Amino acid sequence: MKNIIRIVLVLLFTVKGILESQTVTGKLVDENGVGLSGVRLQLFASTNVYTDSSGSDGTFTFNNITGVEEDQLPPGYSVSDNFPNPFNPRTRIGIMLPTRENVKVEIFNLLGQRVVDLIKQSVDAGTNYIDVELNGLPNGLYISRITIGDKYTVVKKLMLIYGSQHLITDGGSINTALNKSNSTNVYTNLDSLVATSFIIGRKTFTGLPSFVGGTLNLGSLTIERYCLGIPTVDYAGKTYNTVQIGSQCWLKENLDVGTRIDGSQNQTNNSVIEKYCYNNDPNNCNTYGGLYQWNEAMQYSTSPGTRGICPTGWHIPTYAEFQTLATSVNNNSNALKAIGQGTGDGAGTNTSGFSALLSGHRTNGGHFEDLGRNTFFWSSEEYYIYNAYLVLLYNIYDFIDVYLGPKVISLSVRCVKD
Repeated sequence: MKNIIRIVLVLLFTVKGILESQTVTGKLVDENGVGLSGVRLQLFASTNVYTDSSGSDGTFTFNNITGVEEDQLPPGYSVSDNFPNPFNPRTRIGIMLPTRENVKVEIFNLLGQRVVDLIKQSVDAGTNYIDVELNGLPNGLYISRITIGDKYTVVKKLMLIYGSQHLITDGGSINTALNKSNSTNVYTNLDSLVATSFIIGRKTFTGLPSFVGGTLNLGSLTIERYCLGIPTVDYAGKTYNTVQIGSQCWLKENLDVGTRIDGSQNQTNNSVIEKYCYNNDPNNCNTYGGLYQWNEAMQYSTSPGTRGICPTGWHIPTYAEFQTLATSVNNNSNALKAIGQGTGDGAGTNTSGFSALLSGHRTNGGHFEDLGRNTFFWSSEEYYIYNAYLVLLYNIYDFIDVYLGPKVISLSVRCVKD
């Protein structure tokens, strides 16, 4: 008998570990299957909320997903441990309620199979008792799940051992005999998963599968990074993708529009959009976009936020709009650079989806420099007559630099939505 008692105590303490071993995993990806890192996650399960953040590859893990413990119930609600425990074959669970509620009781074995029929009753306020009888079932541990008003769920441990004392007094408002049923598994309802970051905003996943057993893999959960209702923009024979970064909608690629001219020539106000391709190679325009002198990019306007060479409904970013973009990524240029761009401290992570390429520039003398080392973007704000503000991303540094450059050099152009 002492050995039996010792085994019972070990199992009763072990089952808590079994209940707390449930794990939910998954991966956040964009529409291209690229993992999204650094996203805050909240998993809502019954009355519990679990938190995590996606890793560098977009994966996440929630551990110890369980039912509600007794001390998590709000004031006025209480579910007692069953008594006696161990029992044979009948035991009692006490429930205290502040108001009348619908109560469900389910009993499962450790394989997650429901072993008795569901009890579902409307229960008065006050103290009530549920008598559970497990006739014909083998010795061992069982799990009871008590759901109150579809709001609170409590998990309790039961130990059935034939030969144990059966001490039940009379009374109680519920006394239900239960028949065996193997049609249902124990599960945890996952209400929703909420993903939040300043860059992507807030995305809620609902309709999650019920949680059966020890581990649930939600697979890849897609967050579309493109701007709402505008996944792409067709302009001048090319298709550009869009990306939503915080409150801003950007083209995801550098602009490549216009007629290519040789790097030895200056772009002129001749009603024809002109562009340079790095090293005068059209293939570089296909990859990195065109390079433009400030006046050509602005189409010879000096008004901040003008459309310039951008598609209708888009414009050359203002200095303030670039500042907003920098704030969105905590001034970390790696978040703007495409993966594979930059090295060391300047290696791109592209957590923003901006996908900047190190496209170099054309000097005021007509030479091409810095392909694979730096990239520059024009703003639409000038500084006196000869200079304008530009944004610079380095290949070996992780900060975003904003400074003045002469309008005659030729840089990349990114358009932002009006």
